[in-house]
Amino acid sequence: MSSSIDPARLDRLFVYGSLKAQGNAHHLLMGTHRERDGSVAGFEQIERNGYPMLRRSRDANALVQGEVYEIAPDLWPALDRWEEVPSVYQRCRVQLRDGRMVWLYCEADPPA
Repeated sequence: MSSSIDPARLDRLFVYGSLKAQGNAHHLLMGTHRERDGSVAGFEQIERNGYPMLRRSRDANALVQGEVYEIAPDLWPALDRWEEVPSVYQRCRVQLRDGRMVWLYCEADPPA
């Protein structure tokens, strides 16, 4: 990550599937800083078309473990394209169990 990026402009992204280290899309996070891992409550991991997806769970105690990365604003468009926002996934703002606020990609709302 370039040292010219203001850290105050970075957002966190929680990843749990193909964007994780060793995942087939991790290259999209090249140059980002990985923070300590975390977990998010109230979601369950499912599979859709061969890819992992998070959706809200009826079980508020359901936990998903994942990795957390600092994301510069200019990386979001490529990540959103990869995740097919808004037709397949949407970005959800959530709080991790340790209190950090992050974005994660979760199941898109069905069309109205």
